[in-house]
Amino acid sequence: KENTCQACGVTENLLNCATCTYAYHPKCLLPPLKAPPLPNNWRCPECVSPLNDIEKILDCEMRPTVADDNDASKLGSKQIFVKQYLVKWKGLSYLHCTWVPEKEFLKAFKSNPRLRTKVNNFHRQMASKNSSEDDFVAIRPEWTTVDRILACRGDEDEKEYLVKYKELSYDECYWEFESDISAFQPEIEKFNKIRSRSRKSARQKSSLRDAVESKKKSKEFQQYEQSPEFLTGGTLHPYQLEGLNFLRFSWSKQTHVILADEMGLGKTIQSIAFLASLFEDNIAPHLVVAPLSTLRNWEREFATWAPQMNVVMYVGSAQARAVIREYEFYHPKKSHKKIKKKKSGHIVSESKQDRIKFDVLLTSYEMINLDTASLKPIMWECMIVDEGHRLKNKDSKLFLSLKQYTTYHRTLLTGTPLQNNLDELFMLMHFLDAGKFGSLEEFQEEFKDISQEEQISRLHTMLAPHLLRRVKKDVMKKLPPKKELILRVELSSKQKEYYKAILTRNYQILTRRGGAQISLINVVMELRKLCCHPYMLEGVEPVIEDANEAHKQLLESSGKLQLLDKMMVKLKEQGHRVLIYSQFQHMLDLLEDYCTYKNWQYERIDGKVGGAERQIRIDRFNAKNSSRFCFLLSTRAGGLGINLATADTVIIYDSDWNPHADLQAMARAHRLGQMNKVMIYRLITRGSIEERMMQMTKKKMVLEHLVVGRLKAQNINQ
Repeated sequence: KENTCQACGVTENLLNCATCTYAYHPKCLLPPLKAPPLPNNWRCPECVSPLNDIEKILDCEMRPTVADDNDASKLGSKQIFVKQYLVKWKGLSYLHCTWVPEKEFLKAFKSNPRLRTKVNNFHRQMASKNSSEDDFVAIRPEWTTVDRILACRGDEDEKEYLVKYKELSYDECYWEFESDISAFQPEIEKFNKIRSRSRKSARQKSSLRDAVESKKKSKEFQQYEQSPEFLTGGTLHPYQLEGLNFLRFSWSKQTHVILADEMGLGKTIQSIAFLASLFEDNIAPHLVVAPLSTLRNWEREFATWAPQMNVVMYVGSAQARAVIREYEFYHPKKSHKKIKKKKSGHIVSESKQDRIKFDVLLTSYEMINLDTASLKPIMWECMIVDEGHRLKNKDSKLFLSLKQYTTYHRTLLTGTPLQNNLDELFMLMHFLDAGKFGSLEEFQEEFKDISQEEQISRLHTMLAPHLLRRVKKDVMKKLPPKKELILRVELSSKQKEYYKAILTRNYQILTRRGGAQISLINVVMELRKLCCHPYMLEGVEPVIEDANEAHKQLLESSGKLQLLDKMMVKLKEQGHRVLIYSQFQHMLDLLEDYCTYKNWQYERIDGKVGGAERQIRIDRFNAKNSSRFCFLLSTRAGGLGINLATADTVIIYDSDWNPHADLQAMARAHRLGQMNKVMIYRLITRGSIEERMMQMTKKKMVLEHLVVGRLKAQNINQ
């Protein structure tokens, strides 16, 4: 066909191949070429296989296609079913995936042998996916839902937007034509609104700074009498309003503070309300540093309570973070010259600080350690550190990094300000106010005998302006009660044998399987593992083919698992939902084997699970009528700041050295939103290392009660 499109046979607007006589319309190609500019030495699909541009194959099924003429005459119908592959192309988003018939692949194999490997790998993956019972979706709907728009280019008639999709990280952003994302008008409007804000603010800000300074002097602290209008998520509880006013008051006095409400009272909401109230006065940018598991929750709460703020989540791979820095940190430079201002002798180029695009940057502790270089130069108005007890060690990298940031105000959020000893509380205070809490030695000297009344009251007077703490039982009269039971368990005969062997260092018994030698460098650790399950020791777990026999052995060899088994069956019958916490990932593996044998559906979070995946699993567990019966969590990864109030039973399979880690874990279920009485079962092996740990953790709790617990009793009304 001369001078007509090979695909549709129509003339005009053709794209001619550089190496043969064929011509095509850009839109008839596979993948369709994005309109202008057209490539100059373009080669048609017959010369160069288009399948070289495959990024990945997503799915494969038999689909109807219109048959060729010669086939159709034989079959008598126009439709035949052929095997087709769903293809994602390089450089195009999931919106532009297409189905490609298998014969195209077979043609392309000759010139591109690696394609065959791709197809084989895809089939292998599909085979393994089919064996697992999860509902498989080739393209998750989130991947084609616009999350945010980062930039725009092109002229009025055909604008292109750089789009970040939901659940995909920033390194998977793509340029899209306005027509392709016309369904997402709100996101486009939000982008334009933020963009227009930059034009206004740059002019106002230089005068605004001085105005704010004078305003700060004149403007005394104004208290909110009721939940402010700009919070769209609902109304604050009275105690949360008090918390907001406490934060606003300390801002006006420039006192750095700890908001130490007990877990589950909504510290996140109070902080967001505080930042939103500053935003009303045009005060930004702010930094929120939180554990990775909770970042999604923060982002969600910001969207609920303060959608007017531009919140950017700064996490992900190095590439993803580079994209965020390029598009989300600053507004593009305007052409006019920088305004230079003399400020105490230094010439400061105002431009960069003025061009900041976000109001709040959400990031994890790890990013602070990795990317301080890009974050430190920014002048932050307010820095909020969630789960602030991470700063209890002044030599940690996080402490040293954050200490150097320029901030007008700092707030730490922690449900457990005092975990092991007074020094840790001092470190938090030192981070906030190095002037008042300067030297640890003097502090230790002053409060060395903390059981005396007058010392306690002196400490309280020192802490009062810096610390606000409320407890559930005082403010949440309606919250269902929680009851903790300690269940003491006997060691099984197998465990006893190994326990003695470890204590007497009897290597004959420990290595009789011919397995790896058990390391006895850390005896306490080996004993703790053994109390959970003998299979936790290296080389103890036998290889048993028969599933029933393997299950029987799994149960019989551990006293705790036998008890857990009896409990779980009962809990399942009564319709409870359970969180199981363990310190060890290996133990979670064994619990997975147990649940799989029982055919129970479960979720699992430990340190290996990535941030986005964590939130997906939490949502699956919390969904209405969810089929998941239990949630296996490691105490440290699954214990901070996440909301699992749909479960009403917590089993602490093995305890943590730090009692607050376990308290944090219990608070995942016993929090706002819980409807039922919460039962907590703590499994302790009788007469073993675990009982010693219990005694030590009790001492730590007494200290906390003396120092922080009594602060409430005489809460100084500011």
